Amino acid sequence: MIKYKMLPVIATLFALSTCFAQSSKEPATCLIIHSDPEGAEITVNHRERGITPLTITDLPAGRYLIRASHEGYSDSFESTTLQPGITRNVKLMLTPELGLLLVDSEPAGAEVTTKGVSLGSTPLLVTTLRPGDHRLSISLPGFQTKEIDLTLNGRTPHKEVVALVADSGTLNITSEPAGAEVQINGITRGRTPCEIDRIPGGSVKLEVRQDGYTPHLRDIALAAGERQQVNIQLEPLPGSLKIVTIPEGARVYLGNEFKGESPHNFVDITPGSYRIRVELAGHTPMARDIEVEKGTSRTEEFRLTGNTGILTIITAPAGATILVNGKKAGITEADKAGTSAVSNPLSIGDIMAGEHEVEIIRQGYAPQKRPFTIIQDQTTALQIKLVRQFIPNYEVTTTRSYYKGVIEFISEEGIRLETAPGVSQTIPMRDIKSHGILKED
Repeated sequence: MIKYKMLPVIATLFALSTCFAQSSKEPATCLIIHSDPEGAEITVNHRERGITPLTITDLPAGRYLIRASHEGYSDSFESTTLQPGITRNVKLMLTPELGLLLVDSEPAGAEVTTKGVSLGSTPLLVTTLRPGDHRLSISLPGFQTKEIDLTLNGRTPHKEVVALVADSGTLNITSEPAGAEVQINGITRGRTPCEIDRIPGGSVKLEVRQDGYTPHLRDIALAAGERQQVNIQLEPLPGSLKIVTIPEGARVYLGNEFKGESPHNFVDITPGSYRIRVELAGHTPMARDIEVEKGTSRTEEFRLTGNTGILTIITAPAGATILVNGKKAGITEADKAGTSAVSNPLSIGDIMAGEHEVEIIRQGYAPQKRPFTIIQDQTTALQIKLVRQFIPNYEVTTTRSYYKGVIEFISEEGIRLETAPGVSQTIPMRDIKSHGILKED
């Protein structure tokens, strides 16, 4: 290292010795030129003379303009006057020639460094770098650091625009319905619709929640710098509906479909509006629209109103079978005195209000059908006189004759037959050869 530091000194001594050697013959000028840095090309009065360090002894006395040129440096000029017999030392300081560099980034605001030294933030005009090759580092929080290599040529302007890539991913999330809470890796980040950035790359756990809806869970593979669109259709939580009727036991219909008897539970049904109808014998049917909310339980009560009346019927004679709307409802009975000509009233309850039909049947009498109307909470009374029919059911054979008719009674004295409508006669037992139930032909 000491040897290199001594070189300029040795060169100066050599130049001086050269000058002194020349002066021993006759007085002459002597010009010794140095430059910083050394190696500069020297022109004297526009004439090339060599490379520094340089000694010139052939110049006549006078005034001279010296120029030093070096690659990568601005030219340096110095004027001097030479006199015979005098050695003139000149040192020219060259200023480094710096390049022109414009650095921009997307997004802006990134720090630009070279060799660990910060040059500033983008957009940045750099005027401190020498021409030649350089490596720049552009960094911005949230983005991947990018390094670029470039070459500056003198003062020729150079422009670099760097597109930075995020060091994390971005999710654009929408949901139906909107307003759902969004969690990324267990941390709440907003409500839909929303854009969530700065998500570390890799596997991401996405959870979207909304009251009344099933939580939406999903794993997403997200690369650094990637942007994904996520559209979510939330599923409503099912609801439940309990149908209660007073009195119980009513038939429950959903729309027109029978579902069971009350009380009845509908579980895990999709939220929405439902038409519920209940029916119970003797009561007015009821129906209403019921709204089932998301994730809720609801009890709906129907208080049924009775809608029946009573039918009382008296028949003449008693012993008639009564059918209401084709269904047996009872038999009329004789009065307490045992008289069967007219029956006691037969009471038939819980008949729905409206139009009905009663049928009266008694053997030996023509059946009758009558329409009747029931009014809610009222009693409808009917009195029916039956018309007797002549239908022979018995036969008697005597020694002289044959009889058939409707038997009225049998006694020790004889058999009494109705042989024609309203005509009866008693056949003495002593004349009867045979008797019995009339056989059908």
